[in-house]
Amino acid sequence: MAATTPYRITPNLGPDLWQTATQFYWDTIADPANAKDPSYQLGTTVVGNDGAEYTFVQAGAAFAADDGLSINQTTWSATADATAPVFEAPVAVASGDYFHARRIMVTTSA
Repeated sequence: MAATTPYRITPNLGPDLWQTATQFYWDTIADPANAKDPSYQLGTTVVGNDGAEYTFVQAGAAFAADDGLSINQTTWSATADATAPVFEAPVAVASGDYFHARRIMVTTSA
């Protein structure tokens, strides 16, 4: 069972693993055009207390919690993938929001 509010165990600062928003940790010094892009780097991968890897991405559409996702590793945009998902949305996410996508753990049977 996944943690309901997972937290990172890797020593990175940034938004909580269950948070979603249109921007995180931007400032007017690093963002003089006020584009409000996150200063927390897209593609950052951290490990949660539930043992899962989480990658910071931007939602290409709205997702419900546990929806299967694919991640474009050039743009770090998440899209729905019901056939062969590698990631999932840990919480409901609005289109355009930044969030941490959880890598689906694959188990093998002996």
